[in-house]
Amino acid sequence: MNILGIAASIMLFAGCGKTDIQERAEQDAVLQLYQDAEAEALLEEVPQEKSELSEQSELSEQSEASGQPEQSLDEAVGRQVQEKLNADRIIPEQSFQVTLNDWGEVEFVSYEPDSLEKSPQEDVSFYLLKDEEILYQFPYIGEEHGSGHGLYWNVKFVMFMDTNADGKEDVVIGAEYMTGAGPQGAIPHTVVRIYEDCGEYFAYNGELSDTINGYLPWESNVLAKDVKRLIQLTDGNEPLKDYESYTGKWRVGAGYIAAYENPEPQSRNELTCNIRNGNEFSGSLFTEQGITERIASVDDIAGTIQNGELFYEFTDDGWGGTGTLHLMFLPNQINVEVLDYQMAEENASGYGISGSYELTIRE
Repeated sequence: MNILGIAASIMLFAGCGKTDIQERAEQDAVLQLYQDAEAEALLEEVPQEKSELSEQSELSEQSEASGQPEQSLDEAVGRQVQEKLNADRIIPEQSFQVTLNDWGEVEFVSYEPDSLEKSPQEDVSFYLLKDEEILYQFPYIGEEHGSGHGLYWNVKFVMFMDTNADGKEDVVIGAEYMTGAGPQGAIPHTVVRIYEDCGEYFAYNGELSDTINGYLPWESNVLAKDVKRLIQLTDGNEPLKDYESYTGKWRVGAGYIAAYENPEPQSRNELTCNIRNGNEFSGSLFTEQGITERIASVDDIAGTIQNGELFYEFTDDGWGGTGTLHLMFLPNQINVEVLDYQMAEENASGYGISGSYELTIRE
């Protein structure tokens, strides 16, 4: 078009007094010049299109080789529609200055969705910024900028760790949602998403994320260290040696179980755990029978966790009963089995610490 404009200007200044044959010849020359320029532009566009197709093909091959879901080129390389973030929507307590692999020194930003009135299903989003400019946007995990897990509530934690043993730190996020349906609808529940660093983009590992989420009870107080433990147990090559993330009070009781189990259990069971130096355990086990309100307990439990197990012999459960506690530390719950239980002869009620207990909710 620039060439055509210049040629037209030449014709304007030189056209006066020319014959029809001269004007037609000049018009033909200009038209030929324009056609040549247009053809050259088309030739320049073709390699670019081929380059983008090659890049897309390369990304698809990488996704297929790594077992990750295929992403569009725009999603993978983080091309942006917007140029700036709204400062009012940035979540400061979940935004960090980090040095992240080949990305260098960047700011990781957690970004709240627009108001619920405007877009009730919009999910929280995440960015990498450099010098306040958007460097990369992490892909959404659901369709149409949603999550598929309900209404966004909060970002509980962000963690940087190598999840696939490739030497690069990946991004692990715990976001909370509410469904608004059923007895659990108003209870925020944590959903973990794992983004693996693939060099020029991050790939959402849906398979591993779903596996981790499958271990998380709806009401559990999920912490970053719990998810780190689950990733180690699920995808790690070495046995777990550090059990400190189990520290807390584990229970199953009417106040906790009623929202997701029917019928409610008839007893209240609590295991208090305090773990130091990786695997040194101390704590207590308490039970209360729902109907009679009888209680039994084993206090001052102590021992060393080995290969996810702890054995402790007790001599009194409050009713004179004896036995051995077998504690099993599973991915996100603790099971207690009572071995070799002996009831005291004077125990007319028949109650005590016996049987087995599955403790899935941690305060």
